[in-house]
Amino acid sequence: MKQFFQSILQTLLFCLVALSLHAQVGTDMRTHNWRLGVLAGASVNKFTQEQPHTGFGLGANAYLFADRALGKGWFVRASAGYAGFGGELTTFKDDTRYGLPDMFTFRNVKQSTYLLHSIDASLAFFYQIPSQQTWKLNLGLGGGWANNVGEWENYYKTGQFIEGIYGTVSGSQFTDRFEPQWFHGNAHVELVVPTKKFNWMLQTSYLMGLSSVRKNYSYIEFPDVTGAINTNAFQLKLGISKNLKKKTK
Repeated sequence: MKQFFQSILQTLLFCLVALSLHAQVGTDMRTHNWRLGVLAGASVNKFTQEQPHTGFGLGANAYLFADRALGKGWFVRASAGYAGFGGELTTFKDDTRYGLPDMFTFRNVKQSTYLLHSIDASLAFFYQIPSQQTWKLNLGLGGGWANNVGEWENYYKTGQFIEGIYGTVSGSQFTDRFEPQWFHGNAHVELVVPTKKFNWMLQTSYLMGLSSVRKNYSYIEFPDVTGAINTNAFQLKLGISKNLKKKTK
């Protein structure tokens, strides 16, 4: 997976650098008041480690945003759109401790990948690194608020049908196990490359969960062994933007 994202990043960087050779307009927020744009891409999601046995899951994202210049290379960005959060959870279940029979239904290991469909809104402050190049590099830091609009679980379970005979079942289902909303902090690095009509953008972002998405997860499904988990995401996005209004002296 790491090599996959590295190859995508290298390809996008090559394309953006090639476009910069033909740049005709500036991207400097020092000379524009407003900029509007759209960003979309993929994300690698992961639940935090308050509980063991967590893994990665894939998602997608798409945002609309507006930038407002603050002066001296600083600008603020408001964005809103769709984001997929989540990750992978592994659960070990053994209901024989309750006196139930030793059957496949009651004794299994379940590996679930959750995709939390969310409407995500955020506010971030960016600084444009001074450069004589037509392309610009921006660094951003901010916070966001995600609203859960639907959960999807893909799972497979391995268990014992009868003594010494094991089997695996898999499936997908909607769930209702996660919080309706949560907060996250975010950090961004983006490359902006101008063309004649608009700007190409390549952005990487890290979203760190600040509040829990599930307060009572237990990897052994036992009431006394529970903990809260957050969801983090690494996003890779490609987009376009348009400078709308030049500053007046």
